[in-house]
Amino acid sequence: MVVEMSADSLKLTKSIEDYLEVMYNLEKVKGTIRVTDIAEELNVKPPSVVEAVDKISRLKLVSREKYGEIKLNKKGIKIAKGIVYKHTLLKDFLDILGVDTEVAEREACAMEHILSDSTINKLKEFMEFIENCPEYKDFLTSFKTL
Repeated sequence: MVVEMSADSLKLTKSIEDYLEVMYNLEKVKGTIRVTDIAEELNVKPPSVVEAVDKISRLKLVSREKYGEIKLNKKGIKIAKGIVYKHTLLKDFLDILGVDTEVAEREACAMEHILSDSTINKLKEFMEFIENCPEYKDFLTSFKTL
C-alpha cells in the first residue's frame, strides 16, 4: 500500500498536523471533538484551540458550530489518518531499533511532520522486507547485541 495523504500539497504546519491528529484520535475514542478535550490533549488554552480550529476550518478540513461540536470532513479525516499512519510507522521502526518507548513516541511525533510521503513509503517497504526476511529474528538479535 502506498501512502498518499495530500498533506504535503497543503503545506500544513506542525501545529495544524498536531491538531488534526488529536481531533482524529478524540473522535475515534470519544465519538466527539470538543475544544476543551483538544486543549487538554495538547496542553494549550481553549482560546488557542478555537483559533487553530478556525484556521483548519478555513482549509476546509473541519466543520464547526460556534460553541458546538467540531467534525472532521472527508479530506480532514484522510489527512489525519495519514498523520497517524506516519506516527505509528515511525514509532514501530524506532521500537524495532530498540529505542526507549517514551523517546520513540516523542521522536516519532517530531519526525512525522518533516518526512515526506515518499520517504515514509520507502521506510514501510524496508520494514516489510526486514519482517518478511527469514533471517529477521537472527538479524534483530545480532543488531541488539551490538
